[in-house]
Amino acid sequence: MFDPLKLRRALEVFPKKYTKDFNDFWIWKNQVENQDTSILDDKYFETTHTTLYQILKRWQTYRNGKNSNPSKTLKISLKNMRGDYDQMRKYTLLNFKDTSEFKLRMMWHELGRVKEYEGETNESGDYYAVAVTKPLLLLWGQTLAFDTRVRRNLPRIHRVSAPDFRMGFSKWYGVMSSLSIELNESPEFIQEAQKLSKEIFGELAEIPYGRLLDLYFWI
Repeated sequence: MFDPLKLRRALEVFPKKYTKDFNDFWIWKNQVENQDTSILDDKYFETTHTTLYQILKRWQTYRNGKNSNPSKTLKISLKNMRGDYDQMRKYTLLNFKDTSEFKLRMMWHELGRVKEYEGETNESGDYYAVAVTKPLLLLWGQTLAFDTRVRRNLPRIHRVSAPDFRMGFSKWYGVMSSLSIELNESPEFIQEAQKLSKEIFGELAEIPYGRLLDLYFWI
């Protein structure tokens, strides 16, 4: 079971510059999507792409990638995954088992290819983990970012380690499924997450369980 006190400690010690990036984006995203529209719809698409790429660049998401124009590929990928995202944004990590594995896999390939050679799809599905998880963390909020420190701190049962900078969809899906089960078995943690989410993002915001667990495993 997840410890709610550890979650609050994590929020206190996590670097504030990264916290601000996520919080500002998440507040804006929820303001838009509470109007029953998507941040990938035409009206908001350019703002979403520009803001997302600027944050990902600051987070060094595409560092050492082989794509000469990751911003252009990201824009194409976001357009390609509009429909899948519109479905997935209605789920949280609490009901991860009800998500479409097929749609998540399509999103995995679209986001993962942004760091590959000139944006080409990797048929094996093994991508730099952060190329998928960092944008998905901002867009959806229900995945860990899987930075080196988080990979190192994850319990061994998940079979993920610090050197696993590349990850296939099945491994990611399995880890998130296990975390979803454990989250559902942690009512006090859920209660604390709901309280913190309201304090930070507002009462109407979706609770970014993946983001909170990412901080949890960061410390």
